Amino acid sequence: MNLGFEIKTNAEDITVKRFTKETKITINVNEIKNRNLSIQTSIPFLDHMIETFAWWANINIRVEIKSENKLTHTIAEDIGITLGRAILEIYKSKLTLGVEGCGFARAVLDEAVADAIISIEGRANSFVDGANFENVDGMSGCNLIAFLEGFSQGCACTLRINYSGRDPHHCWETVFRAFGLAIRRALQRNDWRQGTIPGLKGTLE
Repeated sequence: MNLGFEIKTNAEDITVKRFTKETKITINVNEIKNRNLSIQTSIPFLDHMIETFAWWANINIRVEIKSENKLTHTIAEDIGITLGRAILEIYKSKLTLGVEGCGFARAVLDEAVADAIISIEGRANSFVDGANFENVDGMSGCNLIAFLEGFSQGCACTLRINYSGRDPHHCWETVFRAFGLAIRRALQRNDWRQGTIPGLKGTLE
C-alpha cells in the first residue's frame, strides 16, 4: 500500500512527511535523551495523548499539521498513519544490531487499566476493546480509535488494545501509557536477532 511518505533520516533523527488533499503532516522522531517535544495537532486531547505516548515510549516527537477542512477524524487518522511510519523507520534502523520487534505492557491510572500488545511484522491490524465513550475532553472515542488504526497502517504492525474503567480520560490515558511502553519494549535491542531477516515472520514486505 502506497501511503505517500517522504522520509529523511540522519544519524540522530527521522523526519516523515505525508501530504494529501486533506492534510499536510510533518513528524520528526528521535531517541535522544533531551525530552524535546512539540506536538501541535490542533486537537488538545490528541496532543495530550501523543505526549503521553512519547513519554512512555522514550521517544521525542515533533508534530506539525496543516488542514484546510479541520476534520477531527481525518487529522487523527492521518497523524496516526504518519507517526506509525516514523516508528517503523526507527525499527528498521535497528535491524542490523538486532531489535525485539514485539512488546507488551500494562498501565494503570486510578480506576482505569489498559493492556497493549504490538508486533511489527508487516501486517497492519488494529483491535481496540473497551468502554464505548462518545466523548472525552472534546474528542470522540471513535477518532482516538482512528488514530490507533492509522498507526497500525503506517507501522505495518498488529496492535491490540484492551482497557476498562469509569472515567474516559483515565481510560484513554492508560491506553496511551501502555501503548508507549509496548513500543519502547518492541524497539529494545535483541542481540539474538542481530543481522537477521526483518520482521518476526521473516519479512516486512
